[in-house]
Amino acid sequence: MAIIVIDASIIVNLLVEQPLSNAAKQWMRTQQSLGAQFYAPAHWIAEVASALRFAVFSQVLDAEDAKILIGLLPELPLATIIPNAEMLRSSLEWAKRLGQSKAYDSQYLALAEHLGAEFWSADRRLIAVLHAQGISWAYQLEEA
Repeated sequence: MAIIVIDASIIVNLLVEQPLSNAAKQWMRTQQSLGAQFYAPAHWIAEVASALRFAVFSQVLDAEDAKILIGLLPELPLATIIPNAEMLRSSLEWAKRLGQSKAYDSQYLALAEHLGAEFWSADRRLIAVLHAQGISWAYQLEEA
């Protein structure tokens, strides 16, 4: 049984029609059938809410549909983890290692490292940076 940390980009692809939406849905079905357990740090909800708001602002998504989708977030098969001090310190190290000014992405990585989990993202650029650094447990959604 796989332990998988997924980032907000995959969740947004599950909820809002985007180029990787079909791949995200198929990947999620496959992983669930294999008994995978999904995790994300606590801030994933705010990231997804922001992405839904942006979709409404960009007129890609109707405001009423966004409200419905927000209501589905607690039902997703995803354990939300509040990072402890060790994971937060690790996220700062990951952000430094990735050359990022913010620690959003790095919190997913710190959690995956802490759990000994795979990390999956639809963010092609992030995964490319991780692969360039030899991180073998990071996967891009298209790789599914």
